[in-house]
Amino acid sequence: MGRSVKIRSLAAPPTTLSDFDPGEYLSGLEFYETDVEITEQDRDALAQFAHLLAFLALQGRSTKWADSTIRRDALAYRALESHFGSHSGWDQLVQDERGINYRQLASFLMGCYPPKRRP
Repeated sequence: MGRSVKIRSLAAPPTTLSDFDPGEYLSGLEFYETDVEITEQDRDALAQFAHLLAFLALQGRSTKWADSTIRRDALAYRALESHFGSHSGWDQLVQDERGINYRQLASFLMGCYPPKRRP
């Protein structure tokens, strides 16, 4: 099992929402690995953050939404892979050599949370 990740610094998107590219934004963030094993809550938080970025793009009717991609060389790609790479469907998600299509990622993540609650 991998290590949980955190985002070093989080800033507002530098564009209007009509030009917001969630894949480019996420690809530009600096993630760092912690000393803690990944938990279901970590996966839940990362999935919710990814969905928030998708919501912003959709709410702003972004012209970049359809082609938004998380680059393979980005720390975000590695963070997503470490948190969700063992989930069914991941292999199909990462077949594009450019990276992960954001629309496909958003759909994939719907099956990854919320975490199972303990009684």
